[in-house]
Amino acid sequence: MKKVQKKYYIELGDTTSTIADKLGLSVPELVYYHNLNSGIVDEYIYGDILPEKLKYILLPINYEQEIPVSSKVKYANGKVNKGIGKTIKKYGVSERYFNHDKIINELDFEIDIAEEVYNEVSIADFNKYSVRVNNSDNFRLVEQLYHKIDSCLYPLKLSSNNDGSFKSIVNGEEIKQRWTLLRPELEEYYQGETSIEILSRAEEALCNTDVHGSKLLNSFFFKIWHSPVYRSYADRKIVEYEDRYLIFPQHTGVKFKMSLTSDLQINENNKFIIHLTGSCVDNRSENELWNTPSNVLVNRDPENIIKGEINMIFKMNETDKRIFSVEGFIELHGQIHHKRIEIGIYEL
Repeated sequence: MKKVQKKYYIELGDTTSTIADKLGLSVPELVYYHNLNSGIVDEYIYGDILPEKLKYILLPINYEQEIPVSSKVKYANGKVNKGIGKTIKKYGVSERYFNHDKIINELDFEIDIAEEVYNEVSIADFNKYSVRVNNSDNFRLVEQLYHKIDSCLYPLKLSSNNDGSFKSIVNGEEIKQRWTLLRPELEEYYQGETSIEILSRAEEALCNTDVHGSKLLNSFFFKIWHSPVYRSYADRKIVEYEDRYLIFPQHTGVKFKMSLTSDLQINENNKFIIHLTGSCVDNRSENELWNTPSNVLVNRDPENIIKGEINMIFKMNETDKRIFSVEGFIELHGQIHHKRIEIGIYEL
């Protein structure tokens, strides 16, 4: 009977010496048998530092000892993509908005997502409910207005690309019709300059499909949800791209350079991690961002370029490759201002 090739899966911090010690082999034995059985030059071992692409070491065919339990690591497929078919999930969402270290707003809600995946695109229905602002469902007047405007969006149908990024709003006309029916009621009840300005911005967002799409993506939940995490991470590949995040309502978005990484290692709960990190590459000054409208050109202050970072942990279900949870933050700061948004998304 042919013996099965045994493997030792590499853990963080492993070297050739530490692995040999764990397995009761000498370093020359370990190196010789791995290289003999591998046949892949890029995965040959030549010293104590292991090749970056190497996920496991091939052991001698006659190796009879028990491989340490902690080393029996499973890995997800190198390419993370949604399987074709339909899934229905419910998530709890928590957003926290900070000015310096002081929390200024809290938003909590639940959202149902029914998603169907085809060959090149997925269509998802979103239904949002149980909204709480600052730990209360008794909204202040302006909060009530925002909440009623927001209700026009749902049910919301969005399409996304293969990598998970936003593609289009599918039911834009339905949303426009809902808004057209609701607006007269809101105009009659909500008076004053602030309400008029809010209603005017809502009109622009809900009645123009192109603007609507960009405005919708500025919602922090939808922006994070449509991060392009569905792609190949084979050979510990780092995926880089640029994107804009709206941290201040009066601006068009702040530019960040992003990186996606994953070792695809599956934990005991059948989950694996995708890590999204990034830094601000916008090159605008603090004065431009906070005091100048986005359509006005000013002389930039090279000594006061805004700084920022984003850090998100996506925990993925190994079975269906869908998001199980997201936790992280985005922040932007200068010499005077410091804004930060924290988000948590959890499958219920």
